[in-house]
This record gives sequence, C-alpha cells and structure tokens, in this order.
Amino acid sequence: MKLHHLRKHCEQIVDELDIPEPFEIKKLCDVLGERRGRPIHLVPFQLPTHTVCGMFVPTGDFDAIFFEQDTSPLHQLLIISHELGHLIAGHQAKEVLDPEASRLLLPDLDPALVRRSLGRSNYAAAEEREAEMIGSLILRRARRGRDTGEESPLDSRQAELYGRLRHSLEHPDW
Repeated sequence: MKLHHLRKHCEQIVDELDIPEPFEIKKLCDVLGERRGRPIHLVPFQLPTHTVCGMFVPTGDFDAIFFEQDTSPLHQLLIISHELGHLIAGHQAKEVLDPEASRLLLPDLDPALVRRSLGRSNYAAAEEREAEMIGSLILRRARRGRDTGEESPLDSRQAELYGRLRHSLEHPDW
C-alpha cells in the first residue's frame, strides 16, 4: 500500500477513536478496553537486550501491553502507541519464541500465548507500517492540545524529538 493510501486508511481508523482530552495514554487504554469489553493493562518491563521494545499480549481476561521500562517517557509513549496500533488494527503476531525463551522472557504467562502474541518484530512489514502510522496519528492528536493552548503531555524537548520522529515515519523516502 502506498504511503498516501496507508495514511488515509489509518486516519479513518484513528478518527473513529474516542481520544481523551487532555490526552493520557492510560485513559486511551481505558477507553479502548471498554470498547473491546476487556481491560488493557500497561506493564513496564525490563525486556532482554536485542529483543523487542514492546509487545501486545492478549490473555483470557485482559489485554496487556508490555513496554521497556528502562527508556525515556517519550520512547515509552511511542512504544505503547505502536502496540495500540496493532491492537486497533486487529493484527495477529506470528509465533517466533520457543517455549523455553517464552518462560525466560515472561515466566508468569503461558509460553504458547507469548509465542502467538510477541510484538514488533514478528508482524509483516505492512502491519508494522500500519501500526506505526496509527501510533503516530494518535500522538499527533495528543500533541494537538499543545497547539490550542492546552497543556501537552510532552515537554518542549520531547515535542521537538517527537516531531522529527513523526516526520521521518510519515516521509521515510525524504
């Protein structure tokens, strides 16, 4: 899918969301959880080096988004928004972890569940682009509050970095 078509498609998806104002990622998770009929838990986690930064794991009773705890708040926001993009778009991860690796990474969860749900690096490239675009659009909406004089969840340094990241994601060929 061409970038222009992907963006229009993702804008339609995000337009249907009830994004809370003022924006808080936890409140957005609460809204999405109510809409889906199952809570979404945000779980900071020290993920092993050279693995994913985040992952979406549906369980029997709730959905969990695991995200790297040892990174900046802005990076955490980007990770969570990306994982919400997968959830919102209904993506299904491919299995890549064997049972032993699953036990080491997330010992309290069923290894088969973790293998089915492991995030970022295990989706097709098109799904990654869609999740990244949805996450970027969610954060753009969050930043809009700053443009209208409302307080933004991002400080000025984070907002500048976010703007550069957003630009590079929206225009990867520039």
